[in-house]
Amino acid sequence: MLLLKDYNIILFITTLIYVVNNVYASRIPVVDPLLGQALGGRHQHKNKNVRRFELDITQARYDPDCSGYTGSKLLINGQLPGPPIEVTQGDHVEILVRNNLPQVNGIKFSAFSAMGGLSNDITIHIHGIRQIGSNEADGVPFLTQDPIPAGDSFLYEFQVTEQAGTYFYHAHVGLDAESVFGAFIVYESEKARPKPISNNGKSSPLVAGPYRYHEERTIMLSEWWHKTADEVCAEILGPNFAGVPEADSILINGRTVYQGSAPTTAIDGNLDVTTLLNKANNPLSLLEKRLLNTCEGYTTINLDPAKTYRVRVIGSNVFQTLNLAIAGHELTVMEVDGTLIKPRKVPYLEVAPGQRFSILIEPSNRQGDFAINTIHALLGPGEDPSSNGLAVLRYTASTGNSPRIQEQETTTSQVPTERFEFPQENRLYWFWDDMEPAEEDESDFYAELDEEPSRTLFVKMQSGTLSGGEFRWFINNVTFMDPSKTILTSIREGKRPLPDYDLVNPITGYDEKLGTYPIKKGEIIDFVLQNTRAPDQPCRSHPWHMHGHSFYSLAHGADLYDHEDDMDVRTVSNPFLRDVLTLYPAESRTVEETSGLPATEAIPCGWTKIRFLADNPGIWAMHCHNTPHMIMGMMLALELGAEELRSTR
Repeated sequence: MLLLKDYNIILFITTLIYVVNNVYASRIPVVDPLLGQALGGRHQHKNKNVRRFELDITQARYDPDCSGYTGSKLLINGQLPGPPIEVTQGDHVEILVRNNLPQVNGIKFSAFSAMGGLSNDITIHIHGIRQIGSNEADGVPFLTQDPIPAGDSFLYEFQVTEQAGTYFYHAHVGLDAESVFGAFIVYESEKARPKPISNNGKSSPLVAGPYRYHEERTIMLSEWWHKTADEVCAEILGPNFAGVPEADSILINGRTVYQGSAPTTAIDGNLDVTTLLNKANNPLSLLEKRLLNTCEGYTTINLDPAKTYRVRVIGSNVFQTLNLAIAGHELTVMEVDGTLIKPRKVPYLEVAPGQRFSILIEPSNRQGDFAINTIHALLGPGEDPSSNGLAVLRYTASTGNSPRIQEQETTTSQVPTERFEFPQENRLYWFWDDMEPAEEDESDFYAELDEEPSRTLFVKMQSGTLSGGEFRWFINNVTFMDPSKTILTSIREGKRPLPDYDLVNPITGYDEKLGTYPIKKGEIIDFVLQNTRAPDQPCRSHPWHMHGHSFYSLAHGADLYDHEDDMDVRTVSNPFLRDVLTLYPAESRTVEETSGLPATEAIPCGWTKIRFLADNPGIWAMHCHNTPHMIMGMMLALELGAEELRSTR
């Protein structure tokens, strides 16, 4: 017998299920794990456009370089790269991240590291987005959030304000960013957002600042190891460190062809891995069968020579800097790290990990295929720069009176043999000093770039070893390690003392008690990044990235920064805002000249000075975006405006 109260309970549960299944489904789209789509819904919420996306982190065996390697890798919605996320400046963004990795005991690597959690934990960082007023959405484990454990989820919610341009999202735990990344594009306005092309192939011109163009394309660079991310982490964090292993392949939009000896056999160009793995009682899923049995070859970017294109280039590489060029093309740079710059023609791009560009390709009479090729850049003496990072730029003209609707990206099995020849020697500072912003920066902060800062802080990096023999990087004699409790949470719960600015180190700004670099809101801070090397090792480049802020590059020099001599030096004539900057190896002494010095001595080998306005309270990471260097300690935490963070809890 069904009582009235039972009926009411059933009615309530039924209604709740309906609401969840329909309202929530309308907010966050369902993802097809085979198609790998994450479609963004657009809604109105509190007078704001709300765009919602979902990302499912899974594990699968995948072979993007046709090598036959079949180790398990992390993917987003079953694909590599992950689905692009496109928003417009001013949008409110919600990204639901589900950690669908196996719920087994994750590997805990050395506690003396910045791994960011267990091997099956995850976080997502939206690289370059300042997260104004939304520090908790920055995605840095143990600084702004607890890592997302397997089987759990996290909703990143923020508004994109005062920014537009080319960004990307990536994992911030261990080396998961090798395969967990995707484009994050912020359009200046609806006029800059690409519209569907009509049946006659025509589209309205897109507008971004002073630039006009017809369509966009995206190139994402990444590295691929024939080892799992966990295996690489174990190598670099353990006591038997012998250098960070080179990636086996460089991928362009998730594809290339491996040029070494394949780990497994291939039949007629298609990998015979299904039988191999099934024999090992390791059956493949439908998704894995699709991923492993198709060799897609090289990425092909399709263009109409009658149109102008904005090509966004994203450095989702996690270890080495790469140079990229297009045969027969001079590249016109129009954007760096979200800042539009005056058009600057360069022969090639220097793409450090985390760096982003936009280039313009203008109408021409070109036809056919042109090679896109890469090399490893900023290497030490005798190191091999060769790379299998190849793709094709293909021009196909429209025929007849009606323009043809092109498929933006296809694949090919061959790349033209005529390729750009890169210079033999590293070009220090690339062409950075020749660039200037597209529009005059009228901010008060820019007007004060020649004035004295509130403080000048020194960030000296050097290598060393722990008591157990593990190799680490140190910042001001401290190797960064994951905090035991998330700092932002501790502040908001009132369980962490506020900084005493009178007790911080006056030279470095470091607070030994808090383990952070406390900064007052409103301060103008100059950071001097000082590079060093071991006496018997070459000097390395370090691409530095700041969370929560963009900065200006003011000056750079060789060897050791001397504040008395160098405080007023300006080597950058027209600074512009950016969030990634390479600290170059610049020195007057060679390894041969210093190899006899004590092994513990740090040889200064170049410096760079940057300036930023501390106007965004939060716990912000600042680190080398060479990810192996970061997890080995080359990272610091800025504790900015902690008083305001506590008041918002």
